[in-house]
Amino acid sequence: MPSFCTEYIYRSNLETVIDNESAMAHPSTSISTPAKTETLPVLISGASFAGLATAFWMTRLGHRVTIIETAEGLRRGGTPVDIEGETIDILGRMGLFDAVRARALPPRNFAFKDEHDTTLGELTAASPAEDQTMARYEIHRDDLLDILFASLDGAVDLRFGRSIRQLRQGPDDVCVTLNDGSHHRYALVFGCDGNRSNTRSLVFDNADAASYYMGGYFYLRVVPETGLLPPNCTQVFSQPGLTAMLNGYDDRTDIALAFRSEQQIDYDFRDKAQQRQLILDHFERLGWKVPAMLKHVAVEGDFYFDQANQIRIKAWSKGRVALVGDAGYCVSPVAGMGGSMALIGAARLADALQQQPDDHAAAFRDYEDGLRPFVEAVQERAATEGMSTLFPADDRELEERNRKILEREIDL
Repeated sequence: MPSFCTEYIYRSNLETVIDNESAMAHPSTSISTPAKTETLPVLISGASFAGLATAFWMTRLGHRVTIIETAEGLRRGGTPVDIEGETIDILGRMGLFDAVRARALPPRNFAFKDEHDTTLGELTAASPAEDQTMARYEIHRDDLLDILFASLDGAVDLRFGRSIRQLRQGPDDVCVTLNDGSHHRYALVFGCDGNRSNTRSLVFDNADAASYYMGGYFYLRVVPETGLLPPNCTQVFSQPGLTAMLNGYDDRTDIALAFRSEQQIDYDFRDKAQQRQLILDHFERLGWKVPAMLKHVAVEGDFYFDQANQIRIKAWSKGRVALVGDAGYCVSPVAGMGGSMALIGAARLADALQQQPDDHAAAFRDYEDGLRPFVEAVQERAATEGMSTLFPADDRELEERNRKILEREIDL
């Protein structure tokens, strides 16, 4: 799921979480050679960050990996991804950090604006720190996707246009029926198929109850450079229940619009015209640069629209099936670290399986026990401080947010 690019807001919050949970200082092992265990057939559902990263580590462990992806190719588009903390260490272990750093975007200024385009609070971008524990990078989503895909170097069986139709677990393996009617057996299955995970729905009881609604909806679209703001900066404008955000780059602009709603809206997630109209109806009377933004909303083109939600499920594994990334613990775009969480989850899972090579159930427990406190802390901050800061719901929240900005209580 695309990030709302909230890294400046979340820096101090995440540092607090990291200090409290010691999550980003996790003593990861270095998987450089295959584990001395039986080579196992492994299925991964989903070919985005979580799926590709999980495939990387499973091949390092010596397993035979098949990836299935319901789309006809890699899913492209979306806003950039933040790389920091443990994610830098993980990319280094994968041998991919130099490639990521080479494609890193210039640092961006971040500013909150009022309707007259006056800046309420601003952070001037700083160059990445020499100390890698404090460094932060941003990379276009497609660039990171290409780097991860290239790292597999043909070592996996990747099948597009395929999804799981039925999944039946036995004591020694998992029988999987795909949407083409074929049947296969795997030792382990990993659901890396995102927020609306098909794997989660097929395997876990009450899977629909795992979705935690955060009280709003958002729209994201990447368009060629618009001239609405300088490159390498982010601007945010809010009114009660409505927020507009622009991310400016040299060659493109991210347009983001979000509105609050106490009740969930009944809409067809396949009906793009209906989704565009929802945004146009909510924002048609808003000032600032919103009228110019809506011109891009009104025309045909790729965009992302969804409710702000998280995945909060009691267990991330069942039998021989485990969830990785958004499928098991989506933290929402408000947290600004969905890509990082996918990479962290895949690496933590691999570490657990290396340490418990003959007991997948114990490895899955270690994976969850080690990562869950960090995930839950990030989710809680996103649902409370993140929402009220980026998407104030009413006059009271907006006034309090603006007061904190003016008095520098929000560390931008």
